[in-house]
Amino acid sequence: MTNDLLDRKLERAFAHFDDNGNGVIDAEDVIALGTRLMAAMEEPADSPKAAEVFRGLTDFWVDLFAELDLDRDGKLTPQEYAEGMTRLYKNGGPAYDKSFRPLARAILAVVDTNGDGHISPEEFHKAQLAFDTKLEIADADALFAKIDKNHDGYLSVDELLDAVREYYTGDDEDAPGNLLFGEL
Repeated sequence: MTNDLLDRKLERAFAHFDDNGNGVIDAEDVIALGTRLMAAMEEPADSPKAAEVFRGLTDFWVDLFAELDLDRDGKLTPQEYAEGMTRLYKNGGPAYDKSFRPLARAILAVVDTNGDGHISPEEFHKAQLAFDTKLEIADADALFAKIDKNHDGYLSVDELLDAVREYYTGDDEDAPGNLLFGEL
């Protein structure tokens, strides 16, 4: 069973995946997410980083659909998505690490445009465009500052993974990760 906060976060995440707005998530939507990310980060689609992201998205898709697509039609409805994500990830166990960690690392490799091992505020803003969060720069800066737990002015992979984990598994209304994809 989910709670209202987790329901809202999963609804928002579903909308980000459902690129064509047809009410289901399928392989085309997952590819579109990768394409949006490459465009926002100005990464060539044929680069090694892009290949890593699409490989991560493909692995995520396969894992996700094996667990969530209970009727095996190749599509996830909002109900399948919410129930499955809650079942698999709410407690942040091994399924979370198996699915999200490799995907997040691949995406962060692209977001880290200068390859220095962490995400700057500018890189974070560009990534927000890919997820269509509609965050104003000041709001994105405030979110960045909350996620930047060591206050060094950059986000590490682990700081971002913590925010992603808060988003998909947490029920703390004040957790910074809740705003990762914009206001709920």
